[in-house]
Amino acid sequence: MATRSVNQRIAASAGIVMASILASRLLGFLREWTVAHQFGSSAVTDAYYTAFTLPDFVNYLVAGASLSITFIPVFAKYIAEDNEDEGWHVFSTVISSMVLLLLILVVVGEFFAPALLYVIAPGFNPAEQAHTVFLTRLMMPAQIFFYLGSILSAVQYAKGRFLIPSLAPVIYNLGIILGGLLLASTIGITGFSVGVLVGAFGGNFLLQIYGARRVGARFTPNLDLRHPGFRMFVKLAVPIMLALSVVFSDDWIIRWFGSYLAPASITWLSYGKILMRVPLGVIGQAVGVASFPFLAQLYAEKKYDELNRTLNTTLKGLLLLIVPVSALTIAMSRPLVYFVFSHTRLRGPDLNATAAALALFSVGMFAWGAQSILARGFYAGRNTLRPALIGTAVTFLNLPVYWLLVKPLQFKGLALASSIGISAYAIVLFVSLYRSTANKGALEMVGFFLRVAAASGVGAAGAFEVVRWIEGRTSWQTTTGAFIVLIAATPAGLILTALAAKLLRIRELDAYLKSIPLLARARRSHG
Repeated sequence: MATRSVNQRIAASAGIVMASILASRLLGFLREWTVAHQFGSSAVTDAYYTAFTLPDFVNYLVAGASLSITFIPVFAKYIAEDNEDEGWHVFSTVISSMVLLLLILVVVGEFFAPALLYVIAPGFNPAEQAHTVFLTRLMMPAQIFFYLGSILSAVQYAKGRFLIPSLAPVIYNLGIILGGLLLASTIGITGFSVGVLVGAFGGNFLLQIYGARRVGARFTPNLDLRHPGFRMFVKLAVPIMLALSVVFSDDWIIRWFGSYLAPASITWLSYGKILMRVPLGVIGQAVGVASFPFLAQLYAEKKYDELNRTLNTTLKGLLLLIVPVSALTIAMSRPLVYFVFSHTRLRGPDLNATAAALALFSVGMFAWGAQSILARGFYAGRNTLRPALIGTAVTFLNLPVYWLLVKPLQFKGLALASSIGISAYAIVLFVSLYRSTANKGALEMVGFFLRVAAASGVGAAGAFEVVRWIEGRTSWQTTTGAFIVLIAATPAGLILTALAAKLLRIRELDAYLKSIPLLARARRSHG
């Protein structure tokens, strides 16, 4: 009963996060669509996307993107011990000390941007380098707002409040879109960079102050660096700060190699990966974010068997959703890209290149989603070192793969190498986690994944045949034509996937369908 209660709470929380992430991802797509509509794909857009690399790296150095992972276990410990006041003291210590460090890094990044950008994108010509440096310096201060927003969101997650933190990327994306629409005609692509600053300040900082106050956050500036809670936080954060996990470094590596390729290669890869991240974020990120506070709480309460069962159920639910979606995305990548980007400055070669990148990135979609759950299995147990070591090892071992594939396949080789790297990372994480936690569901999970993959393959093959049949008989390369292809192929793929799942006896499909409130009510009304 307890496990079912936790799973229901995770499902309810995931529903909230999914809805907000769906809005965020749709706005994120609209953001990239606006860039494509205003500027297409060129050296200018390559400079814009590359300009995110150094600010992202500064945020990575202080583990800003991982604050919900490194701080929630610390805060959950004090809540479990009924000592919340001490938790808020540690909260204040983390903000005071880490923002001070971040300010120093931002100043250093601003000053040394030209030299650092030469390392990040050595293939750019001097004009492209100068443009990238300007945009980088403009966006660098946004990292302070991101960091503060992350820790303010973390305490809301720890308190079981997901709505306001989930709105941060929505506001952020709106800021970028409005910056581009309102300012691009006068200051060019710099308008989008101004939008980055405005969106980060509004969504990641101001809104999260309001959300944190609602859960009773108390901030008292201090530098109590010897406090046991702060030391625990540092112990969890340092491995992430020092590691070069493939999860974070993949974009940097792609941009480094991409700077040597034909102009627009980085942009094609960026568009393809952003499209892949729409379903990935809605499914994988939502499940990961929603499940982590509950996993951390179960660990703090020493309910290890229940933690394993919850982890298994959560991972199965993720795979059951994301594997069919990834397979169908691969099968329908061309009409999908034509549908969303036809009314932009992108032309046929750009659209076909973006579709190829999308298909190859989607090969690893399941792994991107799975690693977010598996890594959090370690983090819930206050172990950030092992995922960091595994991720760093996979990154360095995968570097030759990027190099070997980029030569014959150009930008497509980079997308394929990305999927190979993240898949290797997810597999090693899975083996390591299930061994370390003595989780007895490993073999069952492997069998489950293989059956879901087989069913998804059947559905994707059917959808691809429908796509090929329509493409061979109509002029589909318009928004309307591509939409007709998608409308015809998607139901065929889903029906074949469901039938194959029945034949392969994937019993979990019925269980998860029954857990969806709308379907459950429909069954009862007809029952």
